[in-house]
Amino acid sequence: MTLRTDLGRLLTMKATEFADQPFVTFAPAGDTYTYAAFNTDVNRIAHGLMDQGIGVGDYVCLMLPNSLEYLATTYALKKLGAVEVSINASIKGPALARMLALTNAKTLIAGADAIASVKPIIDDVPELETIIVSESFEAAVAAFPDHTVLPFQSILSDQTSDLAADIRDTDVQAILFTSGTTGVSKGCMESHRYAIDTAEGCVDAFDLTGDDVSYAPYPLFHIGGCYYDVLPMMLVGGRVIIRPGFSVSNFWPEVSRFGATWFMMLGSVQQLLWTAPPCPEEASHAVRICWGTPIPIPRAQFEDRFKLRLYPGGGYGSTDSGWVVMPQLEHAGGRVRDNWQVAVVDADDELLPPNTIGELVIRPREPGIMSYGYFGMPEKTAETRRNLWFHTGDFAMLDEDGLFTFKGRMNDRLRVRGEMVSAFEVEEIAAVHDGVEECAVIGVPDGTGEEDLVLFVVAKPGSDLAEAGLRVYCATRMAKFMVPKYIQFIQTMPRTPTDKPAKQALLGIFRGDAGAFD
Repeated sequence: MTLRTDLGRLLTMKATEFADQPFVTFAPAGDTYTYAAFNTDVNRIAHGLMDQGIGVGDYVCLMLPNSLEYLATTYALKKLGAVEVSINASIKGPALARMLALTNAKTLIAGADAIASVKPIIDDVPELETIIVSESFEAAVAAFPDHTVLPFQSILSDQTSDLAADIRDTDVQAILFTSGTTGVSKGCMESHRYAIDTAEGCVDAFDLTGDDVSYAPYPLFHIGGCYYDVLPMMLVGGRVIIRPGFSVSNFWPEVSRFGATWFMMLGSVQQLLWTAPPCPEEASHAVRICWGTPIPIPRAQFEDRFKLRLYPGGGYGSTDSGWVVMPQLEHAGGRVRDNWQVAVVDADDELLPPNTIGELVIRPREPGIMSYGYFGMPEKTAETRRNLWFHTGDFAMLDEDGLFTFKGRMNDRLRVRGEMVSAFEVEEIAAVHDGVEECAVIGVPDGTGEEDLVLFVVAKPGSDLAEAGLRVYCATRMAKFMVPKYIQFIQTMPRTPTDKPAKQALLGIFRGDAGAFD
């Protein structure tokens, strides 16, 4: 059964239990904070935010790079009973406006990059009143003359006592955004219990202890960074290494330098490590295990080169659900965790026999460990919760022993350079270009287990729209990972019987298949 406490009280407890032990190191500088020191910083921020009027149930948007400010602020909000609304700092345009406006949050805590992204859409976020910036204060004051702008240092209170809000562990503590599987990105409502259960699943799956050190180059606005890397280490009294982002050239040198004992490989990380030139540190480190999905490189070859054990990709979890299936070191199939029930069904929600591919549906055996649904989107929430099951939109298979195998996604969600991208949100931005009549986005395999984006465009009659100009347009309005690798112009858009772009036909066009419009 999941530990029954909220995240704020959990940190207070661990800061006492492991007071002088190192908790977090920030790479590449190597600045390290003990559990007690980190908790003190969290308390200072919590008191400062409380002085700003933030308390139980208030929503606060965060757009910060991986940093002490980000990590400490998330836990300060937990101690106040406030709700973190975590937003990718590189998001721009209409998607960003929707995310900032979703909860009517009055406060945004942001870094320098976010200032430039928020300025063009600030009029679309009328509820926002206060912007707290971790850097570039003068630039922020100039960018937002109608708002209260505060430097982050100004909210660091002299008060360091522990706070404990009057909340339950089943209360919502964060809004984490999906990638927009069926349209716009949706804000998943996650409880304290959801976060702790997810972390407990990682501890159990990888046999983590206080001697372990996690290497975490993934963003803290994803469940991978906050609940698969940071929180498991807190539970066991271990240490986490956080860096601004993934870097091939720095990976093994930092893993070796900081004594990492385990890490995850999200997206194409395994492929990137495999194809990188050898370096001395890749075989001289303390790593005992790693886990990744997908797994394009033969396991034995990967283990032999990098001198570690590689868990097969048999696990399953998502922002929408939680940590449902644990990977196993000695078996390619995943084991369903005891507090979850899963099934594979057909289009009518009828159970399928073992070894048959169908849609994965899940349900928790205890309350609060699954996302409560999508904030402000009751219809979207209801669509995924039918016949007493949460419908994942993913294909899977269960064998006779109940072992799980993931078989792919049913929806229009694309994994690009370690990020999940909504085709809809790329299309939304490209479609408003003056020269674009219609557009559609698909993903094509990039050879690493991920995808490259292809933007198909029907130009307006008489337009002189060219690829170069459209690419610049996209680059100035989208996160870097959202910019399509390929732009292809077509005369007419192939359509489905329901008058939507026929994306399978577009894939055929990209491949040069004859009869792609048939």
